[in-house]
Amino acid sequence: MKPVELLLLDCSPRRDRSTSRHLTQRLLPALSARVGGPVRITQRNLGSDPLPAITADYAESLLLPVDEAAARHRDALAVSDALIRELDAADVLWISTPVHNFTVPAVLKTWIDLVVRKGVTFTTTGNAKVGLLRDRPTFVAVTSGGAMFREPPVQPDFFRPYLSAVLGVIGIADITYLPATNLAGIAAPLERVEADAERHAGAALRPR
Repeated sequence: MKPVELLLLDCSPRRDRSTSRHLTQRLLPALSARVGGPVRITQRNLGSDPLPAITADYAESLLLPVDEAAARHRDALAVSDALIRELDAADVLWISTPVHNFTVPAVLKTWIDLVVRKGVTFTTTGNAKVGLLRDRPTFVAVTSGGAMFREPPVQPDFFRPYLSAVLGVIGIADITYLPATNLAGIAAPLERVEADAERHAGAALRPR
């Protein structure tokens, strides 16, 4: 049976005490059970090995037609091209991330800025942006210290609306959020994470 190709973006700068990484480690076996076969993981450790910052040449390339940009700014586009190929090859996208200041961490924002490219991963039709990548199941294992993702909201949630919107631009709409929140100030945050992982495994990730 052909393995399911999974691209894992690990966005935490923390090591053994990372709650988002802990959540992902507890949930990936449930994903394997859901797909009913082997899963081959390609991992990007964005938190510990950040991508390079956007350069002036890269920014200039975004203003040019695709072919001209490739000819004039090949070196500046090399990382972006590699990331897009990596994403395009994935059957499943998995984002493992904390919340930073109500939204995505800077390292994930850099990945987004390198992947969202007009004429490559999206195009425009009138006033609308249309994704050029195929949709695929995307899971976001997200942790936060604050009491986010609840009704009524206790803290602002710019994380989910932004991430859903920007992934939608490139064609990814099948997004499942797997949160573990309100972890700050409790004695055993990893135990809370494990309880939330068990809940998600029995609901969002249960075998179809």
